Amino acid sequence: MDEVKITDVYSGRVDRHKNAGNNEFSRETGFPSPARDHYEEPLSLDDYLIHRPAATFFVRVKGNSMQDAGIFSDDILVVDRSVKPVSGHIVVILLEGEHAVRRLERRGGNMYFCSGNADDDVPITDDLDHEIWGVVSYTIHKHI
Repeated sequence: MDEVKITDVYSGRVDRHKNAGNNEFSRETGFPSPARDHYEEPLSLDDYLIHRPAATFFVRVKGNSMQDAGIFSDDILVVDRSVKPVSGHIVVILLEGEHAVRRLERRGGNMYFCSGNADDDVPITDDLDHEIWGVVSYTIHKHI
């Protein structure tokens, strides 16, 4: 199975200043609009996906080893470096000097970095050169 590799990294810092004129009813004169009760704020994907901008990054991945977790080649992962990783989280790691994407799993009393191939699962020991870089909070991928 083709190991998932990170190809690009982008900062999660975006212009989050709201436009003061977003409310289309703010300049209303005369009688109130009947549509006022149905006005909804526009959907902001950065508000939805980025909870801590200074700790959030987007990474593009290549490879197929994490398809069972819903991560496919060319997907963009939203990675939050402020989240404490626990068993079951998908994590971006630096493993033996290489970036990788794995699921963090507890089996018995031991922790493992797991991919879609059980033969590639890595037990986490004191001798293992590794760093958990961040926790994947969302996956963005194309359907067409």
